[in-house]
Amino acid sequence: MASPESSQDARPPRPLDVREAMWRIMVAWMFGAAWMYTTTSVALTKFAQCLGLPLFWYGVLGSLPLIGAVTALPTSYFLARYGHRKRVFLIAGMGYRSIWVLIALIPWVLRAAWWWPALLLLKAASSLGAYVMSPAVLSWFADVIPHRVRGRYFSRWSQGGQLVGLLATLVVTHFLDWAEPRGQLVLLRTLSATFAAASLLGVADFLWLLPIPDVGHRPDPQITLAKLFREPLADRSFRCYLAFNATRMLSLGYLGQYVYLYVSNELGMSSQMTNMMVLVVPTLISLLAMGVWGKLVDRLGCKPVLVIGTFGVIHGAVAWILVTPEEPWLGYVAVLASVVAWTGVDAASFNLMLRLSASHGGRRQGSAYLALNSVAIAAAGALSGVLGGTVAGWLGRDWHGALLGLPLTYHGVLFIISSALRVLALPWVFLLHEPGASRPTAVVQYVLDAVQDRLLQVILRPLDAVRQRGRQGPDADTDDDT
Repeated sequence: MASPESSQDARPPRPLDVREAMWRIMVAWMFGAAWMYTTTSVALTKFAQCLGLPLFWYGVLGSLPLIGAVTALPTSYFLARYGHRKRVFLIAGMGYRSIWVLIALIPWVLRAAWWWPALLLLKAASSLGAYVMSPAVLSWFADVIPHRVRGRYFSRWSQGGQLVGLLATLVVTHFLDWAEPRGQLVLLRTLSATFAAASLLGVADFLWLLPIPDVGHRPDPQITLAKLFREPLADRSFRCYLAFNATRMLSLGYLGQYVYLYVSNELGMSSQMTNMMVLVVPTLISLLAMGVWGKLVDRLGCKPVLVIGTFGVIHGAVAWILVTPEEPWLGYVAVLASVVAWTGVDAASFNLMLRLSASHGGRRQGSAYLALNSVAIAAAGALSGVLGGTVAGWLGRDWHGALLGLPLTYHGVLFIISSALRVLALPWVFLLHEPGASRPTAVVQYVLDAVQDRLLQVILRPLDAVRQRGRQGPDADTDDDT
């Protein structure tokens, strides 16, 4: 009788060509990034407004991508016991992105009373598929990409996706600004076409991954749930990491949709300008910073980058209060400073999870780390959505106050709560243990040295040119004249 390992495929997988695999993963993400930036941009907020979404539910809408994590634990168990890692992420991945075609059809096939409930329901279904896919694909990435280059490779991977995302965002907002003055019917048609096109691009992401074989993972038909999750939960450092991620997500889950509403409604920005402020410019800043953070992660470790990055993001939410219609740019610069720090936090967190999820040497608990982390993030994200929605609903659209002489709306109260929660995330980072990682001060010293070296180059290069010119003497001028 064939074993579960041999029965997964009739033929053994072809040998892994690492360079080809890295290239395919990079190209595939260009399609995936176009899908992601389109479906998480101001287009979703505009679509929700057209469908009549009540104020409370914007917080829930912002946290819905996280609730699907309830599927991460059973998926992790299935992968550890039966395998089929590649099949799981391909089927689940193409399935959850195809749901956006159904979201695009909502205003054309349902009665108006069902529009916004259908949006929430389908968005939740898409989230479920995303979390079925996530433990499989990240564990697979960890086995395909060599450990020594992951920080640099995924910084380039992220930068490529951000460039594509910027282009997608600019195109989408151009069409939205064209459609909005022409009435709600034209706007709805434009939004539906946008989501349908994004869905097709999202599916193309997974089609590009088809030729890459599954490697490194061996299922164990005897494994139990207790055995699978015992190792991660016994790891004190990992428990601190879960607490950090949960607290961080509690500060973020509701934030995105209310920032879009603040910039669009309170600042009176167009769709294009809203996307520029909330998505395009921060993405450009992140794009420029990602390479530096990736090198720091490879050179110094994940923990020191997490510590410095978490300090740098605390002020980011409350800084939006300073972004006012009369004086928008001073506060916006403070927001962008936190974006640089968020890039480091994301890079370090992503690489830390890849290290924990690898299956090399027959290790089977890798996907369990991912699943537990997903559940912690999801629980905090769902709670965050309820928190944000409750505060917004309690205060109401017309609530106004003041803070240190600055006008304050219900959005501002939500921004203050978000920054306060980020402070609570900081102690958990210091409790992390990462073997071989440098001290956080090494990150600061490395950055200062790099800045100093660059400044010296800028200053000394003209001086060297003058010195060389002086050494040539008057004869050089004569030769030139000749």
